[in-house]
Amino acid sequence: MDALDLTLTQIKLLHHLEDAEHELTLKEGAELVRVSLPAASRLVDDLVRRGYVVRHEDETDRRMKRVRLTEAGSAVIRKLNAARMRGLRQYIEILTDAEREPLAAALRALLERDEVAACRPEPEGELA
Repeated sequence: MDALDLTLTQIKLLHHLEDAEHELTLKEGAELVRVSLPAASRLVDDLVRRGYVVRHEDETDRRMKRVRLTEAGSAVIRKLNAARMRGLRQYIEILTDAEREPLAAALRALLERDEVAACRPEPEGELA
């Protein structure tokens, strides 16, 4: 996060944009990250300047602004996910095999739940 100089709210919005099945309106983005519409507009302004998102007018309602992730924004998400996985691996590596097995079993059970399965990242290897 620090190397990319992004706030937690910006990171959350980038993740929501990546997960969205359609271009989000500015209002939808504000609601998802729980900020006011003016705060969301400032947040998106910064992300546009960095090239991580594109904002444009809605085709049917010019008052409405839509936001979508760019390839550079997707690359940022990939970097963040990779850093998160490296951090998890560092913690898991200090556990003994006997300590890892119950953790692995719990994680497998968690990943089998429908509400989690839809959010699962691409596998990069086993944690245990």
